[in-house]
Amino acid sequence: MGKRGRQGSSHSRNGADADTRGGRNNGTLDFAEQPMGVGESRLAFRCRVRDGCYRGYTEGSYCIFKLFKPEGRYARVQSVGAEDVAMQLTVKRLAEQFNDVCQPTKQQQPCEIVVRDAALGEFDDGERLRDASGRVFRAEAGQTFLLEREIRGQFEKFNSNSGWTSGSDPIVDAFSHWSWVSSGQRQLVCDCQGHRGDGSLPHLGNPYYYLLTDPAICSASREFGEGDLGQRGIDAFFRHHTCNEWCEKLDIEYERPEYFRTAELPRRQSTTYNTLVREDDDEDDSEDDSDSDG
Repeated sequence: MGKRGRQGSSHSRNGADADTRGGRNNGTLDFAEQPMGVGESRLAFRCRVRDGCYRGYTEGSYCIFKLFKPEGRYARVQSVGAEDVAMQLTVKRLAEQFNDVCQPTKQQQPCEIVVRDAALGEFDDGERLRDASGRVFRAEAGQTFLLEREIRGQFEKFNSNSGWTSGSDPIVDAFSHWSWVSSGQRQLVCDCQGHRGDGSLPHLGNPYYYLLTDPAICSASREFGEGDLGQRGIDAFFRHHTCNEWCEKLDIEYERPEYFRTAELPRRQSTTYNTLVREDDDEDDSEDDSDSDG
């Protein structure tokens, strides 16, 4: 007979991040060699903190880190850095403000947006890992990665940074719209993904919530790393966004760009990266020049 899960154990809920994680870093990480999740551009791996704390995560914590696939076009995308950690903290604070202002609900119960805390990890030594096909590759010493506590339950994508949306998560889309309004039309939170609480895995006792990880901010100044597509990403969101009941509750349904200042992006569910957008634009310009020469 299998073991019964303990009531309230970390396997029967989605644990909350500490308000102050701290900076203790006297422990190490045990890395899983096989990926637990595979996206179009990245591989997600489990790891566990041992022999102390790692970047403030306590011993025994189950975490996730993600790496770009080692081959193909995504190998050219820049690794994560401190700006990615700062961006995620910005989104976390914006989500807290959104919850206070909007007070979103589902079935007459609170349904808040919660954003995972993150830390910047680094491989001390080269690490042997495997890709989705089981092929071995090596993460080099000094390579950085974004580290977060594991999210349990079904993982979903709610919207992207190129205008795609699931169409079934109006609270998240309203959060994206509101973030642009509340930032003085300078920043827009997007590329929202994670777990939609449905009652089976409570978070802080709440059955309904959105627990987000690894979002993006598109900003007019392009200051938030590879997922920041600048004004082009902001325009992409509003080209396809239909305001919903939560936009109306926030009284922002008429606050939208008067016109679009940038070329349209291909709309994709997966994350679009600035380096690759620039390369694609350069290729298009080269083709145009060739056509004109001919």
